[in-house]
Amino acid sequence: MLKTLVIGAQNIDLFAHAQGQVSMRDSNRAKLMLAYGGVACNIASNLALLGNKVSFLTVFGDDAFGDLAKQNLTKLHVAIGECVTVTQASNSMYMAVMDQDNDLLLGLNDMDILDALNVDFFKSKEAFISGFDILVLDTNLPTDALSYLLNNHADKQLIIDAVSAEKIIKIKGLLINVALLKVNALELAALSDKATPEAQIDDLLLQGLQSVLVTDKGHEIMYKSRTECIKSMPILADTIVNASGAGDAFLAGFTHGLMHDKSSSVSLELAKKMAWLTLQSPSSINTNISLSLIE
Repeated sequence: MLKTLVIGAQNIDLFAHAQGQVSMRDSNRAKLMLAYGGVACNIASNLALLGNKVSFLTVFGDDAFGDLAKQNLTKLHVAIGECVTVTQASNSMYMAVMDQDNDLLLGLNDMDILDALNVDFFKSKEAFISGFDILVLDTNLPTDALSYLLNNHADKQLIIDAVSAEKIIKIKGLLINVALLKVNALELAALSDKATPEAQIDDLLLQGLQSVLVTDKGHEIMYKSRTECIKSMPILADTIVNASGAGDAFLAGFTHGLMHDKSSSVSLELAKKMAWLTLQSPSSINTNISLSLIE
C-alpha cells in the first residue's frame, strides 16, 4: 500500500436544511446540524473509514471547536501528530444552506486560519512530507504554499481536489507535476478557455497534467489521461439526503484504488460507490462507509 498524506482544510460544518421552498431575505424553517468537514479532512476521513493508514496535515484553532475536530479525527484513526494549532484563534468553520432538494444553495466559510499553512510551515515539515508516496492537496491552501508543494515534491504522486471554480485558479500554470486533478464542469471551465469540456480536458493535458477526473452532478463522469479515456455514469441515489461531501468521497475512493494499485476503471467504480453512499448521509462524511460496502 502506498503511503498517503492529505494536506489542506478541516473545519466545523454547520448545515441548515430548508424545510420548504427557500424565501430569500426572510426567515425560513430549517433543520440545523453540526458536523465535521473541510475538503481535505473529508478525504482523509473517508480513506481511514476504508481501513487505510492515512496522515493529515492541517491547522486547528485552540478553541472548543478545534478540540472537537481533533477528537473526531483521532477517533477515525487519522494521524494528526504533525498538525499545527494556532493559539488564540478560532477553528475554521463552514456554513452550508441546503435547499428543499438537499442541494447546496449557499455556502459561507471562515477559513482565515489556513494562512498558517504557509511555505515556512511546509519547509519545517520537509522530512515528514518526504516519507510519503502520495500527496493529496486541496486548493484551500494559500497559493504560494500550493506552488511550493507542487514544485518541490514532483517525485510524489500529486493529487489535487479543485474545491471550487474560484480556488482552482491558484494552480494555473502549475499542472505539469500533477498526477491527478479532480474537477467538476465549472472548475474545468475556469482552468481552460476552450469551448467544450473535451477540448478543455485536452488543453489541460497539453499543459502537462497527467490525468483528470471530471464530474458533473448526475451526468457522465470522465477520466482521461495521456493513454486512456473512461466515460461512466454515476450511481444515482434514490434519495439525496445531503449533496455536500460527495465529491470528496468520490476522490477518496479513487485515491484508495491508487493506493492499492488498482486500475483506473476499478478505481472509478470505487469512487462512484463512495459518492453514492455519501449522498445518503446527513453530514459530509458517511461514517457507515466500509471497504466491504464498496468492493
